[in-house]
Amino acid sequence: MKALAALALAVSLCASPALASPEKAELITLPNPPAGKAQMVFFRAGGFAGSAISCAVSEAGEKISSLPPARFFVAVVEPGRHTFRVSSEAKDEIFVDLKPGQTQYAKCSIAMGIMAGRPKLEIAEEAQFTSKPWKSVTPDRMAANVLTDEQIKAALAAQAGNGTGSVATTTAAAPAS
Repeated sequence: MKALAALALAVSLCASPALASPEKAELITLPNPPAGKAQMVFFRAGGFAGSAISCAVSEAGEKISSLPPARFFVAVVEPGRHTFRVSSEAKDEIFVDLKPGQTQYAKCSIAMGIMAGRPKLEIAEEAQFTSKPWKSVTPDRMAANVLTDEQIKAALAAQAGNGTGSVATTTAAAPAS
């Protein structure tokens, strides 16, 4: 029976979309947030416009990570109200009120500015992330609460092994006023 369960787990992991990688863009499967936590998925589309500028995301003055084009990261956070900010010569921010177990998505883009690109951060839909291939940010760009590729892989394997599912569930959060 254990051999059958191990075989089923191996087949399910092979049949599911790829895991995160900083080397190759792939469709991504995310784990659910850890018990009692929430997670924010930040992503930035590829393209030439603003490609020399990273989209540095921070909260309460602490840098979480920076996003080069066509990259993403997942920050595990406490449930509750959060203000995430991006800045250069201009700043932009989003306000979210996250519930335990919630995954929320945010998209960063860079528009032309006078001296430097102007970052824009906005709430995004899950499909905007899951419908395109991404590369994860490299470990040197990650704060302690950003999931590494190995942590994503381990969480997916643990969720598949205990029957809790392997895809993050998303509930829309309206920007707080």
